[in-house]
Amino acid sequence: MSDARQTGRRSVRSVVGMFTISPIDARTADRLRATASVVRSADESPGYPCRQCLRDADVGDELVLVSYDPFEGFGEHSPYRSASPIFLHRHDCSGRLDAARLPDQLTRRRLSLRAFDTEAMMLDGRVVDGSDLAAALDELLRVDGVDRVHVHNAGPG
Repeated sequence: MSDARQTGRRSVRSVVGMFTISPIDARTADRLRATASVVRSADESPGYPCRQCLRDADVGDELVLVSYDPFEGFGEHSPYRSASPIFLHRHDCSGRLDAARLPDQLTRRRLSLRAFDTEAMMLDGRVVDGSDLAAALDELLRVDGVDRVHVHNAGPG
C-alpha cells in the first residue's frame, strides 16, 4: 500500500507532478519486520512488491510478509480501517526510493485507488491500470475534500 497526497500537505519522500508518493516509513517498517513470522525468498520478478522502497524484489531477495494497517496514525476510528498483507524487504531498504518518478512497481500493475478526507472517510475510488496512475491521482486529488489516496494492488503480487 502506498499513499499519495497533494503537494504541500506534508513532507514525504517522493514528489511526482503535483502529488507525493509516501512509502511505509522506516520506523513502521522496522516494527513490522521485528514481529514478522513469514519470510519468503523472491523466486520471480516482478512478483514481490516491497512497500518501503516501492520496488519489486530481485530474484533471491528475502522479504517478510506482514499485516499492515494504513490507517495507523491516521483515522483510527474510520470504518474503512483494515489491515492487509504486504511484503517488505527483510532488511531496511528505505534509501532505495527514486524520488524523481512513479515507481515501476506501481505503474506495471492493476491498482485500486481509494480517496480519503482528513477524517479518513472515503470520498471516491477506482480501479486503474498502473500506466494510468498519474492521471488518476491528479483527478482524485482534485475532488473537493480529498486529503490522500491509498494505492493498493488490485490483485496478488
